[in-house]
Amino acid sequence: MTTDVRADLYPSRGAAEMTTPRQDPVIWSAPGAPGPIAAKDLQSFEHDGFLAIDQLVTPDEVAEYRAELDRLVADPLVRADERSIIEPKSQSVRSVFEVHKLSEVFARLVRDERVVGRARQILGSDVYVHQSRINVKPGFGASGFYWHSDFETWHAEDGLPHMRAVSVSIALTENLDTNGGLMIMPGSHKSFVGCAGETPKDNYKKSLQMQDAGIPSDEV
Repeated sequence: MTTDVRADLYPSRGAAEMTTPRQDPVIWSAPGAPGPIAAKDLQSFEHDGFLAIDQLVTPDEVAEYRAELDRLVADPLVRADERSIIEPKSQSVRSVFEVHKLSEVFARLVRDERVVGRARQILGSDVYVHQSRINVKPGFGASGFYWHSDFETWHAEDGLPHMRAVSVSIALTENLDTNGGLMIMPGSHKSFVGCAGETPKDNYKKSLQMQDAGIPSDEV
């Protein structure tokens, strides 16, 4: 009998916080590989760790997705589903997971070449959906999503071994400082911050309401 024991390239959730240099490529495809992202934008993605695209979808599509989001949030069956996360204070729907399995409208968006083509070009292979969700967090009267690394959570809680994943966020409202806008730190993809502390059981059910595990210190 043999045992395949592989070293953890990105240790996290231990006794102390630790920072590890990135061990994986940022762009996995070969130079010049075909795709919808221009070469200069790929270079920007590799340097900054993110890429902002103005109007990936049309205004009419935004209206369609907003209407579908409102329909899902208002559906009592969706609200009662364990894939829905409820705000602890207002008791309104905060997030809905596996939305591509609950909605054909969002399933089409997940499969849209404008989205999938960019993911394939960055990762250098075909892709699958690791996680999908809609966030309907308002700017006021709701608990926030504190500074964190998506990969740290996926690595520590889901077992994703390498930084070979792409987060795609499609904003359906203007991104302003008054409505809970998303803030991204350029260059943070070059280091892995291993957070301190054990992961609570079934943490995914509570972390979207109030994050405790997987949060870097203010100093780091």
